[in-house]
Amino acid sequence: MPSVASIPTALDLPRKAPSGAAATLAAVNAEALPYTLLIILVELAIGSLWVTLAADLRGGVTRGFVLTMTALAAVVAGLAYWLALSLNVGPDVDGYLIDAGWFEPMRTLLLVVTGTSAFYAFMVFMGWDPAGRIVAIGGSVVGVICVAFLAGMLAPPVWGYAGVFLALLAGTVAVGAVSTSMTWGHWYLTEGSLPGRPLRELAWILIVAIVLQVVLLAINAAIPERITPTPANPVDGGLLANPLFWFRIGVGLAFAFVLAVLALRTAQIRSMQSATGLLYICMGAVFTGEVLARGVQFLTAHPV
Repeated sequence: MPSVASIPTALDLPRKAPSGAAATLAAVNAEALPYTLLIILVELAIGSLWVTLAADLRGGVTRGFVLTMTALAAVVAGLAYWLALSLNVGPDVDGYLIDAGWFEPMRTLLLVVTGTSAFYAFMVFMGWDPAGRIVAIGGSVVGVICVAFLAGMLAPPVWGYAGVFLALLAGTVAVGAVSTSMTWGHWYLTEGSLPGRPLRELAWILIVAIVLQVVLLAINAAIPERITPTPANPVDGGLLANPLFWFRIGVGLAFAFVLAVLALRTAQIRSMQSATGLLYICMGAVFTGEVLARGVQFLTAHPV
């Protein structure tokens, strides 16, 4: 009879290497997660400011909605700035080379976006909307520059600066459009006399942003990376063998596009409750797609 000491335990048994999607998820090093979260927060804050300002300038949305969205943009931008303060930026993120020189200016610009969004909300609350819009226009320009600096930080391994900048810009518009349109849809649930034009226009912005993302994905996936990342747990086979890439296409682009079109169609027949429900699901798809896109980028240097 074998002794207790000779009985193999779970720690002694050979471990089977993960394969397929499990291997890909395991390959996403935790080191890249704070940077992925930072990118998503930056896109949400700046995108919400852009789209809310556009809807406010076009008219048809209520002051309460503008106040809500600008206050949320200020909070999210503040959270992004707080996260940026906690990051100890080095020369790479799990083998993905970055240019740390862009980080400090980007963080400062993010603080400006926080302040202008909060000031816009305060001006709307006080009833001084024109002054708030002027400040918000300046804050939106600063937001573009902030995205440009973020792209510069992530650009070294990518085929070119334009590839990562345009991908981040399109993602910012998509995230801002889906969150703003979904929130605006709730105003119809309490006041049915509101005009339908704002929701239709917001849905169109979302659709155009997703189409732009599809075009940029095709370009950025086709052009080889300049420097191949060297993560601790690389994925064999490159971009096309990465399941996250196909989930990005299926969930974050194709499914989100179908939902956005359906939301537009239901808004055109003034079925606002259905449109809002569709935008709820679409928001989950868009956000999931952005997380997957950044995960793929840190693994392959393709900003898809």
